[in-house]
Amino acid sequence: MENIAVETTQNVNIEYPIAGIPERIAATLLDFLIMLGYVLIISVIFSFATVLSERRFGDMSAASITALIVLFLPVLFYSLIFETFMNGQSIGKRAVRIKVMRLDGRQPSFGNYVMRWILRLIDIRISFGLAAVVTIAINGKGQRLGDIAAGTMVIKMKHKEEISKTAFVNVQEDYVAAYPEVIRLTDREANIIKKVLLLGEDENRDEAQQRLVEKLSEHLSVQPKEENNKQFLKVLLKDYNKVNGRA
Repeated sequence: MENIAVETTQNVNIEYPIAGIPERIAATLLDFLIMLGYVLIISVIFSFATVLSERRFGDMSAASITALIVLFLPVLFYSLIFETFMNGQSIGKRAVRIKVMRLDGRQPSFGNYVMRWILRLIDIRISFGLAAVVTIAINGKGQRLGDIAAGTMVIKMKHKEEISKTAFVNVQEDYVAAYPEVIRLTDREANIIKKVLLLGEDENRDEAQQRLVEKLSEHLSVQPKEENNKQFLKVLLKDYNKVNGRA
């Protein structure tokens, strides 16, 4: 598995596993099948509507014009819509556990997604994906033209079951990670955080939390912002679930 070293806004280098060509092709094919299924279903519905419609607009019925609009727009904006509202993932990307991220480790902005979407016309549609495959293969950062222009990359995410068996906590869909450096944590380390948070007062809880905060601060090169030890550990655990795709 290839990794890319990213310098975050906190001047910390973090390694992310790059999504390879097979994963990205699989995600693209799944998205294509979803769009194809959508087009077929809507086409059947509107073909009946066209036959039944007696209203005419030039050479086309009102139903046919509506059908073209309904069919064209969702397919055209598919990747932009889903990546924007699903935190860097389309349905295909979510299925194969990959997501879009900025080169500084932050969540992409709407402008980043728009740039990727515009150049998708060249990367995927006009060249039938050849331009994307060639660019990803020679780029060294797993980027297609849209990623290069947008300053983004596509990374692999840990499997849900790996997290749920250890350090799973519920995280809201729109939650933004405060400490992206948690990508450095292993499942074992995240599980230790969860276990320490569950300690009772008779188990030296405060002392254990203090020692763990000190070790994690050194390991991740971060310091609690305004949180106490318990709050800091809770935030790290939520961030860990977020950056690994639990939300």
